[in-house]
Amino acid sequence: MALAQVRCPDCNGLNVVKYGKQPNGEQRYSCQDPRCERTIFLLNYRAQPLAPSMRTQIIELALDGADATEISQSLKLSESDVLTIFQQLSRFSAPPVGVRPRKNQPAKVAAG
Repeated sequence: MALAQVRCPDCNGLNVVKYGKQPNGEQRYSCQDPRCERTIFLLNYRAQPLAPSMRTQIIELALDGADATEISQSLKLSESDVLTIFQQLSRFSAPPVGVRPRKNQPAKVAAG
């Protein structure tokens, strides 16, 4: 049985121990070096960005009236991925005509 040395991605130290598993089964590790700021890490992070074609499909379905649940089911994505795209797009859109942005108002203190 071959053992692979696991190094901390921040300090490059070998003082690393197993630290449980992610919900998807991926092994977590913890750096035990007291000088290292990183505590827990994975060897291979699986977060992949959505392809531009997938973003286009999300936008088209939303413009056709589908909600986030329907889009996530039809494209086999998580609903949180779809909502993230919606949030990213909302940053670039202008407010509707006639709607004024809110001004910072001081908090009201109850008299008592």
